[in-house]
Amino acid sequence: MPQIASFEDVKARRTERQVPTGTAWRTSFIDPDEHNPASAQAFLVEGTAGRVIKPHFHDHDQYQVIVGSDGLMGKHRVTANAVHFSRAHTPYGPIVFGEGMGFLTLRAHRDAGAQYIDDPEKRSKLEAINNRHPFQVTEAPKFPAVASGAAVHAFSEINDEQGLASYSISVAPHAKALAPDPADSNGQYLIVVRGSLAYGGREYKALSVAFVQPQEGRFELVAGAQGLDVLVLHFPRTVAQAATAPQVARGAPGTRVWQCMLCAFVYDEAKGLPDEGIAPGTPWEDVPENWYCPDCSAGKSDFQMALMG
Repeated sequence: MPQIASFEDVKARRTERQVPTGTAWRTSFIDPDEHNPASAQAFLVEGTAGRVIKPHFHDHDQYQVIVGSDGLMGKHRVTANAVHFSRAHTPYGPIVFGEGMGFLTLRAHRDAGAQYIDDPEKRSKLEAINNRHPFQVTEAPKFPAVASGAAVHAFSEINDEQGLASYSISVAPHAKALAPDPADSNGQYLIVVRGSLAYGGREYKALSVAFVQPQEGRFELVAGAQGLDVLVLHFPRTVAQAATAPQVARGAPGTRVWQCMLCAFVYDEAKGLPDEGIAPGTPWEDVPENWYCPDCSAGKSDFQMALMG
């Protein structure tokens, strides 16, 4: 049976603590079973404007959904309802909170928590993982207006062949629709971001969170009087990581590609980074020494020329 909770259900669990860069709040929506690592975990993280969470990684795949106002994820500005996915052992950050910003953290497996890459022990752990395949992406949803029925938008970047997939769905007032089938995933989250969802004789208003196991079938989306906007987020199946074949690096200055060895961000010399004042065709050697990775804040020394087949 799906697990589901609204903010009204869990707001009494909201805890507060002081951190060096401000005040932090955490509200648990779905608590994992401490005796079962393969159990869902969902909570809301909030902070005062200017609060910073240092670059870090986790041992499991996770989604984060921005709620409230905007902020920064690394060098990238994120707005309300933006979805960030990070694969296990992929560092990202810092996260900088805007006024009224928060984010939902969503996992299909219980996780021990953030592991900061400025901690030498955690950094060494990350570098020692064999055949690690870091990956992260942030994408904004689309919620088209619907007068009847429902409209489904599939995210173009948050997907892979192992079942990773994300959708934004708009359902007209009092209409019904079926969410995508979670059978090919490692679990599915549904996030009510506008309107309300009728389920089990109750109305779940925004902000509400539900987790559906792969074997539980397609979730019926029944919209309330104001309609329903919902995010549907699928976790990829757990697959064994295969060793990669030997490759060689090559290319002339101005055409090479350099990759962050921590998070896999790519700097393509041919494209440059115009938004950061680095013109197309800029060789890696001419990128300022104080430049840092937009995704995880690693320095230039953590980049290597990308290997080509």
